[in-house]
Amino acid sequence: MPGNGKSNKNRLRVRRVVDVPLREVSGICLRRSRNGRMFLIAVGDRMAKIAWFSQPRSDEGRIDWHTSNIAKLSGSMLPKHDSQIEAVCADGLGRVLLLQETPPRVELIDLEALKVVASIDLAVEGRGEIARAWSDPKGSRGEGMVLLPGGICSSPRRRSRRLSLNLAHHVRGRGVRRLQ
Repeated sequence: MPGNGKSNKNRLRVRRVVDVPLREVSGICLRRSRNGRMFLIAVGDRMAKIAWFSQPRSDEGRIDWHTSNIAKLSGSMLPKHDSQIEAVCADGLGRVLLLQETPPRVELIDLEALKVVASIDLAVEGRGEIARAWSDPKGSRGEGMVLLPGGICSSPRRRSRRLSLNLAHHVRGRGVRRLQ
């Protein structure tokens, strides 16, 4: 047992380290494809590039990275350089959402079709603390994201304990189900 009285069985251990074909990584997520395969997806905020691989069946299995320039995808509004992608998550249909910090926007990508299927501008209305932080030109407009039924939840600034719920009105979610 370690000196703190806790057993070793509750510790996380690094089992494998892999190099990602990006200059930096600002967000990662898991995505399940329509046929059930699991993919790890990584994005960075310096270049509009996404990298992914199909998870091998064993910890020692071969990893074959794939990359795509998001700025070149049909419908993308991201610049090639300094894209400010801060987070990535996947929906229940296997599409990928990218959170762009500046301008605050989410792009929904169909990775199988390699095209952007939606671009959503994010806004925080009102005069409260989050709205003021959101409109601050030196502030951050997204440091992480999770998909919710009817919208997304993101952290609107660094070193913040607050979350921003951006709900899309008149939009019906697809591929998201309620947990029992």
